[in-house]
Amino acid sequence: MARTYEQATKKRRTRLGADAEAQAAVLAQAYDIAMQIVELRERNGLTQAELAEQCGIDQGDISRIERGATNPTARTLQRIAEVLSADVRLVARAS
Repeated sequence: MARTYEQATKKRRTRLGADAEAQAAVLAQAYDIAMQIVELRERNGLTQAELAEQCGIDQGDISRIERGATNPTARTLQRIAEVLSADVRLVARAS
C-alpha cells in the first residue's frame, strides 16, 4: 500500500524541528498562491505572456511566480488579481 506524503516525511520532519515546520508552512502557502494564479489564468483563457502583458509584468516573472521560484510583492499580486478579476485578501485560519 502506498504511503501518503505525511507518512513518508514524518520521521524527517521530526528530526528537522520547528524551524523546518515553519519553513514548510511558508512554502505551502506560496504553493497555494501559485496554484490559484495558474487556475485563474487558465480559467480566463490567458497564456502567461498574455497575463504578463495585461499586468505590465515580465512573462518570466509570471513563470517564476507560478513555479513558486519567487515571492511576489503585494503590489504584484494586486496587479495580477486585477487582470484575473480576483481579490487579494487575508482569510482567518480555521481553528
